[in-house]
Amino acid sequence: MELITVTSWMYKPMKYMYLSILAGIWLVACTPLVVNAPDSTDELLSGQLLFGELIDISDIKSDGILALDDEMRDYVASKVVGNLPARSRLKKLIRGMIDDGLLTLDYDPNLTYTAIETFQSRQGNCLSFSILFASLAREANLDVTFQMVDIPPSFRADGEMIVLNNHINVLVEGVRSDVNFFQAYVVDFNSAEYNGNYDTRKVTDNYAIALYYSNVAIESMQAGNSRNAFRFLKKGIETDPAIAGLWVNLGVLYSRYEHYNMAEQAYQQALSIQPSNKSALVNLASTLRYLGREEESEYYLKKVAYYRDHNPYYHYFRAQTAYQQNAFEDALADLAKAIRLKRDEHQFYYLRGLVHIKMNADDLAAKDFRKARDTAEKALLISGYTRKLQALESRLR
Repeated sequence: MELITVTSWMYKPMKYMYLSILAGIWLVACTPLVVNAPDSTDELLSGQLLFGELIDISDIKSDGILALDDEMRDYVASKVVGNLPARSRLKKLIRGMIDDGLLTLDYDPNLTYTAIETFQSRQGNCLSFSILFASLAREANLDVTFQMVDIPPSFRADGEMIVLNNHINVLVEGVRSDVNFFQAYVVDFNSAEYNGNYDTRKVTDNYAIALYYSNVAIESMQAGNSRNAFRFLKKGIETDPAIAGLWVNLGVLYSRYEHYNMAEQAYQQALSIQPSNKSALVNLASTLRYLGREEESEYYLKKVAYYRDHNPYYHYFRAQTAYQQNAFEDALADLAKAIRLKRDEHQFYYLRGLVHIKMNADDLAAKDFRKARDTAEKALLISGYTRKLQALESRLR
């Protein structure tokens, strides 16, 4: 069982509340400086170099991605009956979806589906589930927005970044709690996996639709269908050209065919949108090496190292590694760097508490667990830290 967390907050004034619901899915948008962006991206997006002709995408329609069919409309109507307030509509929709097994779907990271396909097949990846819930919630007349969560990258044992993570959830706003207060709810299908205090940002429907095309492009690329991969990437860029990751994936496609000059242009376009995009920096450095431009390649590798060293989760990763190797002083040094860069991340204080316990410094561990509890944002985490703190304090009496 994975954990669905419905997080709510009031505004006017701001106040935090948390509610957890059990279900069997998890949701991620699966998804992985001097910038010389090209003056024009027409050649990049024509497909002429890859396929010998202009690639037409006029047949790819976006209106069906978030659409509902009659069966889905009837489903929502059966769960949300009568003229109910938004809070009741949201509660009844989620409870109905759980009771009917609609949230215990088969998760497959390689299946990106529309709302209708996900509803019918009961399977898909994280983005599929997010699209499904958003569509059903809107049918229930709820104010829904997609929200991206900035998940830190994963690192290899030598500290090299290997995976860039994206996570998407659904924000339901305008839910009145009483005469004077409204609440916003975050419906997140993977809270067990993403427990950090990560930054979030609301994104448009076009952004989510562009992510859909990015996912199906990658699935096509993995299946060896480069033409379809290009078509979907082009459609995604047409839908929202300000997503750096789409340009990175386009660069990867050109790199596969050793069109490194075109790949360079795609990565530079990504960096013109997001100068700190690690995938673009790493891939550009590799491409420049293929082109024999070692000095420029080294320049971008230094940029990668700079952003890595200023990433608190990189130092947290190093601290975890040191802790597992019983190198407790090293772990404390890395955690000090992580906390200096981000002081509101409960995971850092919790790990430091574990290190202090190993070093027989229970009084310091108690302070760390207290800090972890105070900076945690989710009710289950807060209660867990409270139990650990109570157990430790009983040892100190």
